[in-house]
Amino acid sequence: MGNIVEEVLVPASQGRGVFVKEGQLLDIVDVEGQQVGDLVARLQHDPTEYMSPTHTVSCNASVLLRTGSQLFSNHRNPVFTIVRDDVEKHDIIVPCCDHERFERDYGLTDHKHCLGNLEQARDLLGVEYDLRGEEAWNVFMHNRVTDEGAVVTDPAAHEAGATITLRAHYDLVVLLSACPQDLTPCNNFDCTPMLMRVRDDD
Repeated sequence: MGNIVEEVLVPASQGRGVFVKEGQLLDIVDVEGQQVGDLVARLQHDPTEYMSPTHTVSCNASVLLRTGSQLFSNHRNPVFTIVRDDVEKHDIIVPCCDHERFERDYGLTDHKHCLGNLEQARDLLGVEYDLRGEEAWNVFMHNRVTDEGAVVTDPAAHEAGATITLRAHYDLVVLLSACPQDLTPCNNFDCTPMLMRVRDDD
């Protein structure tokens, strides 16, 4: 399995972060099942370079991610390679939820959101930079595009313990939100914890 360097539990509807070194493995684990996580990553030596979902789509010429796929930065450099993926179903086209989303779509002004959770994770790690919703990759999120072009959110179908493992290509700051969306089926209307595990690669 490789030497475990750190494990961080991400409480339900909150955010946490870890530092990952080049070559290390990062496990993202859904502790109880049917939970989505919003993930961002920035290079430690240059925080202006970050994992970019849109550049990943362009570099892969695909919106699908599975074992062996790479995620790319805004400078088109590989940030992660997926070395294990129990789910192989993720969303990479929709930005994470924010204050404006809940106010616009639901009339709520005080609902937790993934951008706020990612900012919480950033602050707890003690790093400083602005975050944008379009940086986030929606891990395990079961969105689909219909023939008519509509984006439909289905409940995540994976079970407890489902894991995706990423190999880092740089020293990274990684932030994860255990998505607090309970008004669509993305978390099956029940927000639960996630786990980040940093390991050395044997």
